[in-house]
Amino acid sequence: MFEFLSSKYRYITSRHNIPYHHQHAITDGGNAVTSVVIPCTGEDYCEEALLSATFAARFAPAIQEIVIVTDQGPNKFPSLPPKTRVVTLRVDTREEPYQYKQIYRSRLIKMQAPLQALTDGILMIDSDLNLLQMPEICLRDNHIYASFRQGKMINKLDGVPKSRIPAYYRDAVRPQLVDHVNGAFLAATRKTWQLMCPVWIAFFIDTWSQMADDQPPTDQLPLGAMLDTLDIRTVNLGDWMNWPVSKKIGGHPAVIPSQVVGAHGGFPLSEWQKYLASPRAPLLFKAQDYTRKVRYLTDKEKLSQ
Repeated sequence: MFEFLSSKYRYITSRHNIPYHHQHAITDGGNAVTSVVIPCTGEDYCEEALLSATFAARFAPAIQEIVIVTDQGPNKFPSLPPKTRVVTLRVDTREEPYQYKQIYRSRLIKMQAPLQALTDGILMIDSDLNLLQMPEICLRDNHIYASFRQGKMINKLDGVPKSRIPAYYRDAVRPQLVDHVNGAFLAATRKTWQLMCPVWIAFFIDTWSQMADDQPPTDQLPLGAMLDTLDIRTVNLGDWMNWPVSKKIGGHPAVIPSQVVGAHGGFPLSEWQKYLASPRAPLLFKAQDYTRKVRYLTDKEKLSQ
């Protein structure tokens, strides 16, 4: 109730959800985005990862490399766009009874994906996010650049006995805040990713080892705790960098606004082919409830489809 009186609370909130000022960033120096990393787990997501790479190659031409990081072999990604390579990772999975093994594995691959880039300015995007413009961001060490969403990540721990909640959540601030970093578009320097990824992975594995498998494992709850622990500044790039397509225009024909830099979601993928042909074409995407129905299924539900 009185957390705002805590010096730790006030300190972290002063370094959280900082508005991005491009001119200020240029003055202070920093790295441009030079690598785009696209995590992709499971054969059923190869098509959208390849489409995301196609968009990055076409609409973000200043990018030096595009890296698809996956559990699949390179043969699953025919006709790679320019500057694109595939990195195949092998990661541990959960024990047999666990019902979200593919989602769990996908999160582990995602949290290792930025480390596969070779340049110093690394943007990681989900495989269902398409770049429609070059992201013009000046990256500084010990900062992470993202868009923000509403919802307390700490609510994922509702109903968990206090004795099983890892200690790093008990005094964590960011998981308690309503505005949280959305993990679909994350940019940072290579040095910052090298600092963040090992802690993020450790917190993820530890968190979901304590939880019942009644919900899909999210990487965003441990992300918040990791950012607190490492004292990383979180910078808000605004909604245009990570624009939720289905929420904004799903269910009715509409043109993608010209201000959009990163378009998140949007199904079916065939509508995006129309965008490649003409960016001003009206597109008809599924409404926003579609994503949760098809992307957060248990392994058994996926097999039955």
